[in-house]
Amino acid sequence: MADTQRIKLAIPQSPQPIRLSRTAIGLLAATIVLAVLLTFSTLKNINRAQLLMENFLQDKGETILRSIEAGTRASMVMMHHINNQDPLHNLLIENSKGEDILFIAVVDTDGSIIDQAGHLGNAVLSAADIESLSTTGQATTRLNRKGDVFIYSKFFTIDEKMREMHMPDEERKRWQEQLAASNKIISVGLLTEEFDKARKQDARHALFMGAILFLVGAAGFYFLFLYQKMRITSAALADVKLYAEAIIESIPVSIISLDADNRIVSCNQNTEDLFGCTLDDLLWQPVEKAFPELATAISESCGSAFEQTAEGKNSEGCIIPLRISCSPLVNHDDASIGKVLVIRDMSSIRNMEIQIERSRRMAALGKMAAGIAHEIRNPLGTLRGFAQFFGSKPEATEDDKMHSSLMVNEIDRLNHTVSGLLQFSRPREPHLRRLSIDALFAKTITLMKADLANHDVRFHCPRNTGIEYTGDPDLLLQVLVNLLKNSINAIASGGDISLSCKEDDHHIRISVIDSGCGMSERERERMFDPFFTTTRTGTGLGLAVSHQIIEQHHGTFEVITEKNTGTTITMVLPK
Repeated sequence: MADTQRIKLAIPQSPQPIRLSRTAIGLLAATIVLAVLLTFSTLKNINRAQLLMENFLQDKGETILRSIEAGTRASMVMMHHINNQDPLHNLLIENSKGEDILFIAVVDTDGSIIDQAGHLGNAVLSAADIESLSTTGQATTRLNRKGDVFIYSKFFTIDEKMREMHMPDEERKRWQEQLAASNKIISVGLLTEEFDKARKQDARHALFMGAILFLVGAAGFYFLFLYQKMRITSAALADVKLYAEAIIESIPVSIISLDADNRIVSCNQNTEDLFGCTLDDLLWQPVEKAFPELATAISESCGSAFEQTAEGKNSEGCIIPLRISCSPLVNHDDASIGKVLVIRDMSSIRNMEIQIERSRRMAALGKMAAGIAHEIRNPLGTLRGFAQFFGSKPEATEDDKMHSSLMVNEIDRLNHTVSGLLQFSRPREPHLRRLSIDALFAKTITLMKADLANHDVRFHCPRNTGIEYTGDPDLLLQVLVNLLKNSINAIASGGDISLSCKEDDHHIRISVIDSGCGMSERERERMFDPFFTTTRTGTGLGLAVSHQIIEQHHGTFEVITEKNTGTTITMVLPK
């Protein structure tokens, strides 16, 4: 069950404010401008259509009324000989036969209908219309309540043309009196159905354009929403990428990504630092070609769930121990797309193992040495006393005195070795205080001046480093003396020895560099072991005690040596 479960990954994310792109702003602005233009255009078209309809119907009504007036005058001329009949009704009927003419009516000034043709219905003149006609004398227009009938009304004006008619004066005068007495108003009701259809069609077109505009605006807002969501998603993906890169770069191991063909597609900075190459050098190379010495271990690790050990060359060309593990890379469909190699530099762990093993051996040897030294030291004192006694007797010969002196010297040498064993087995606690490295170097030079001169050594040492350190000056002086004595023994007459000191934010590094014979790999591994020495006169305890003192200061030794070239031993002391 645990193998099928997925780890839910949550990473820190920065807040994403809503920001509009130029495209989104342009789309919104265009939508708003189009909406305003469409509204303005629609209203303008409606008003213009209304005005055109009224002007057209007004002109048509004026034409019909003038036709009736002209017909009335002509009928008067034709009919005044025929029983004096009124021709107006016939004219109303004839002129009302048009499809868009609802009615034609003649109305008196009190609103009563004198004559009509067509379907008058409730479309009569109102008191306001009559008053307006009486006041201004101008024609009036209006729409009925439903808005489907346009009513055009005006007074008859045929009396102005009576002078042109060829009729007896008595007849003309009679007609003029009748017209003046009647003061008739004629109204024409015109249907607005065609205009209503056009208006409805315009309204449908406006609604259609509004719907299109609404869809465009909605699409704009939707795309704006998608853009914002895409931007947030892109930012989240960028955060995930940076998060993954930060994790990969912070892991203190080499991480190499391979594609399905085992070609290198990426690596972290630790890989470049470890092997001394860049991603450009490794990109798209088969991993077996890029690291031929690791090909077997990589192949075995890819086919196994366990780490594989191997040895490779670091950026400095040195052989280093490595551990290699391999994990498959899968996509969201659980399809394999490559592998991830994790390569760990085991040098520090190997050194720690060596240090632990050395400390364990030293602890065991210290216990043994303490017991041996305690048992040997007292008899040595007795032997030294007897040797001096026999050598000082009056009857002692010169040979006896020589042998006695030789015994005392050998006992003193043995006692010196025993004292070293006691110091190794029960080292004193360091008394820490602030000290000057320059003063420590000066005291060291004073103690070693005779030895350096006797071996004709060219000695180099800085005078004014200005570095200070908190430690035990006596113990550190003992370490420097031991290292310099070893360097003197390792070089021939006329060699070079340098003493230097450097510091960084966390450590002080004191180095002793000689141009001597150097050490083999076996000698370098055993140089801090008790009783290991390459000289006849050495006890093999100097470097062991020095290692112990540096450990008491929570420091370490770094050794760089090469046979017949020289040795550099550095004390790395934490601040």
